[in-house]
Amino acid sequence: MRPPRGEETGELSEGPNGPGGAGYENSGYPPGQGGYPDTPYAYGNRGANDGRGAGFSGPPPVPPTPWGKILGIGCGVLLLLLLVLGGCGAVMIFMSGTGSPEGPGGPVGPGEGVQEDPRGEETPSNATLDASSTDFQPSSLYVEGEFTSVRVRITNDGERSLDVNPLYFTVVDTSGEEHAPGDAIAMDAREISVQTLEPGQNAEGVITVEGAVEPESVVFEPFHTIPVEVPVE
Repeated sequence: MRPPRGEETGELSEGPNGPGGAGYENSGYPPGQGGYPDTPYAYGNRGANDGRGAGFSGPPPVPPTPWGKILGIGCGVLLLLLLVLGGCGAVMIFMSGTGSPEGPGGPVGPGEGVQEDPRGEETPSNATLDASSTDFQPSSLYVEGEFTSVRVRITNDGERSLDVNPLYFTVVDTSGEEHAPGDAIAMDAREISVQTLEPGQNAEGVITVEGAVEPESVVFEPFHTIPVEVPVE
């Protein structure tokens, strides 16, 4: 119940508008209201202010990071980069497939500008070959097994150099089967050596094949030349 005027107790306090707005302070009433209010003043929860109005204290809220927008922009940039790279690759493939190289005098036509090896075509070796039977004489590399050797003599009757290699020879047996010396290299101590014969020169040695073979003929075939075949005497 509100006490009659003149009987108020308490101390005077200056209100927000100066001494003229001062009033008595009593429990349950705000100070400086110039008297007792008709109803108690509701202060509310201390520190609570959902409307962020006057009297609010504290740091401003941090806006949320727009991750969706960032991811969308990043994906768009990556897609654009892939499209550009793909277009460049397609252009390069197209140009490499349809473009023609140009020489000092302009575009190069088909078959032009390429130097072909004159020995690329099969030409006669101009070699004279002789073959005869001989015994197998094991070399220091021989361990075991049966081998057949044939003595050969080759002469360069051409006008250019002639390469000689035991791998250029093939032994043909009486049944027509061919035997290469690849598995018998260096098994005979008299094997013909790798060399180059100038015009008019000759070389002699043996070629050896694996197994017991009845040789009928020998074939000499250097790279890119027509083979020469002679019977074994």
